[in-house]
Amino acid sequence: MERKVTSRRRGEELEQAILEAAFEEFRVAGYAGFTMEGVARRAGTSKPVVYRRWSSKVEILIACVASRLPEAETVPDTGSLRGDTVALVTLAHRRMRMIGQTAMLGMLADVSADPEARQILVSTLVSELTTLLEKAVWTRAVARGELEWGHLTERLRRLPIDLVRNEFIIYGAVPAETVESIVDEVVLPALRARGAAV
Repeated sequence: MERKVTSRRRGEELEQAILEAAFEEFRVAGYAGFTMEGVARRAGTSKPVVYRRWSSKVEILIACVASRLPEAETVPDTGSLRGDTVALVTLAHRRMRMIGQTAMLGMLADVSADPEARQILVSTLVSELTTLLEKAVWTRAVARGELEWGHLTERLRRLPIDLVRNEFIIYGAVPAETVESIVDEVVLPALRARGAAV
């Protein structure tokens, strides 16, 4: 593959170009074939430029996945905690399908064997997902009076995403009825057990 000829880019523009290239490299080559050299070539830059921002392929892939999470503003305000949770989980599942089950499994296997990479995963991706839930679901529910912040433990704050990710990793696809089952049979009962009016 020939290196792209691009105008000089800096800052956020360059970072976004590298993340786009990383996603394309991931999509085409898979986790096993993913290389920083391939990312640099696709982005029309050099390996040192990529390595100045991300020190490993795990780190850049986590950043790449995080950059593809839905924005809180794109999650419809359905008027209920249940509806908002179903909407968010559905959007998150679509993004997981873009990445692919095999690619996610490869990345998770690598992360599990590397304590430093695992810490990056927890501090970035898990944090991003928890913040997304807080903005798109929990804050709205608190404003409606469906629950109080005290009803949410740390585990409950990320529970909907944890469940759909687990389902996707094991089964590959998460049908709409499974999303609703996750919300109706696990998430809402767990919140009710903590005193939420949902």
